[in-house]
Amino acid sequence: MSSEEKIDTSKGGINYVELSDLQNQIKAKIGYLEQWVRVEIESHREVRGHHYFNLIEKGAGGGIAARASGTVWASNAGIIDKFTRDTGIAIKPGITIVVRVSVSYHPLYGLSLSISAIDSSFSIGQRELEKRETVRKLTEEKLLDLQKSLVLPYLPLRIAVVSSDTAAGYGDFVNQLENNEYGYRFDLTLYKALMQGDGAPKSISDALGRIDYPRFDLVVILRGGGADADMFCYDDYGLCRTIALCPSPVVTAIGHERDYHIADMVANTYVKTPTALAQLLIDWVARVEQEMLDALAAVSRQLSQRLFSMDTEVTRCKTNVQFALNSAINALDSAVALHEARIRAADPRNILSQGYVLAVDDKGNILKNVRSKQKGENFSLRFSDGMWKCEIEDVKLNEKNN
Repeated sequence: MSSEEKIDTSKGGINYVELSDLQNQIKAKIGYLEQWVRVEIESHREVRGHHYFNLIEKGAGGGIAARASGTVWASNAGIIDKFTRDTGIAIKPGITIVVRVSVSYHPLYGLSLSISAIDSSFSIGQRELEKRETVRKLTEEKLLDLQKSLVLPYLPLRIAVVSSDTAAGYGDFVNQLENNEYGYRFDLTLYKALMQGDGAPKSISDALGRIDYPRFDLVVILRGGGADADMFCYDDYGLCRTIALCPSPVVTAIGHERDYHIADMVANTYVKTPTALAQLLIDWVARVEQEMLDALAAVSRQLSQRLFSMDTEVTRCKTNVQFALNSAINALDSAVALHEARIRAADPRNILSQGYVLAVDDKGNILKNVRSKQKGENFSLRFSDGMWKCEIEDVKLNEKNN
């Protein structure tokens, strides 16, 4: 019998140890054990800087196969913030992580796991796998390039903006457009949304759903960059699917130079920053204005050439008409002169001046033959210089008229 064993004489001599003795034996047998372990967080709470976790392992059927308590002490709590910065994943129930734990056994608190490190590379790898799966699903659903089939507007002046009104990127975007060197005026309508964190995908999707698309030439999503942890929401499948299905062209400007997300991939166009997007829009309108000025100049040149050609044709026609008119006038003058000559030749006064006389009755009617008057009647003979009053003594007809 060991010195630790005692005999319970009241119960027939059964050997037993004190609970503290048993716990010390367990603690001694465990010794020092440290290991990387994959776990799922079942629950998490923070008390005075210490982080207390319930950690589980799920079996193939989904049931819990193992459970243990884990602690990140306040003195080492920086590993949680570092993990979030590196991966963009918040420590919360439901996520799976790989942690470095040391196993301890306390007589009062039992078996516990002290967490000394969290493996960011495992979670980053998991996130990359999730991104690949999102791209695969969007490709399979023919959504990855759907926005690229939309035609960009000729003149982008009416713009729906999805952003936070307090975001620095939004302010930079608005200021640059309002103070552009050409004096262009853009019609901007802000649809407010959360632009980072777990709630951002739904908030941005809801904002896109509120847009009255026929009113706008373009939709832009502005963020302006940030920590990696703030930007992973732009790889969310639901958000990317919503962007892809927008009926108007969507332009994203949600990150700094190093950032590129699936939201950028599904958008019609993406630029790195809001200021770069503002400059793109200004240059876009300036290009359209120059095209219009060039077209106006071309029309003016063509019109001038046409007017010159028409003026030349009018001058030529005028010359021809003048020539034809002069010819017609000359011809008419000749005809008039001819008729005047004929009229003058037929004037009775001219005839009378040549020795002819004109026989008329007392009323001035011309007597055209000898039967016009009878013997004893009066008539007159007109000469060029006067008239005779005559009386018919006899009427004598030509023999052929008898």
